[in-house]
Amino acid sequence: MASPSVARRAPRREVESDDVVMLRAAELAQWARNNARAVMIAAAVVLVAAGSLLYYQMYKNGRAERAATEFLSLQAGLPNDTTQALRALQNFTAKYSGTAEADQARIASAQILLMKGDAARAVEMLRPATGGGSAVSEQARYVLGAAQAQAGKRQEAIDTYLGLAKDADLDYMKNNALNQAALLREQGNDWKGAAELYQQIVDAMEKGSAQRQIAELHLAEARAHAGLAAAAAK
Repeated sequence: MASPSVARRAPRREVESDDVVMLRAAELAQWARNNARAVMIAAAVVLVAAGSLLYYQMYKNGRAERAATEFLSLQAGLPNDTTQALRALQNFTAKYSGTAEADQARIASAQILLMKGDAARAVEMLRPATGGGSAVSEQARYVLGAAQAQAGKRQEAIDTYLGLAKDADLDYMKNNALNQAALLREQGNDWKGAAELYQQIVDAMEKGSAQRQIAELHLAEARAHAGLAAAAAK
C-alpha cells in the first residue's frame, strides 16, 4: 500500500502536468481582455513600424536605381566647360547625397578642381566620399592624397596614402598607395622612409614579375640615397 504522503502528492502532480498550460492560457486570455486597448495599440505600432521600414527600403532601392541611371546620362553629356561641368556634378551630388554615384561625382569634381589648380577645394570636396570602406571610398582616398600633396600638405598626404594601403582590399590599390607615399617621402628627402615602403611593395609582389623588378630598382635607389645621406651626416 502506498504511504499517505504518496497518495496526497499524486493528484498534485497530475494537476501540474495536465492543467498548468490551460490555466496559464486562461490567465493570458483574461489579461488580453482586460488590456485590449493596449494590445491593439501595440499591434498598430508594430504594423506602422513594419510598413515604414518596407517603404523606406523600397524608396532607398528606387533612389539608388535613379542615381545610377542619371549618373550614366550625366557622364555621357558632361559639358566641356569646366565651370558648367562642376555645376552639373555638384547639383547631382546634392540631389543624390549618400549614394555611391554621388561619391563618384565628388571624385570627378575633385579631379576637375585639381586640373584647375584648386587643390584646397578639391580636398574639401573629397572628404565626404572617403568613408564607408567601398571601392568608391578607396578611390576617393587615393585622389584625396593627391589633392593634399598638391595643396602642399605632404605629411597629410603621406598619412592618407598609408592609411589607404592599410585598409585596401585590392593589392593594386595597396601598392599604388604605398608607391605614392614613398615618392612623397623622397620629395621630403626621407630616403630611409621611402626605402621602407618600397620594401613592403617588393615583399608583396611575385618574384620575377616585371612590377617587382621595377619596385626593386626604386628600392635600390632609395637605399643608395639613404646611405649617402647617412654618410654626409657623419
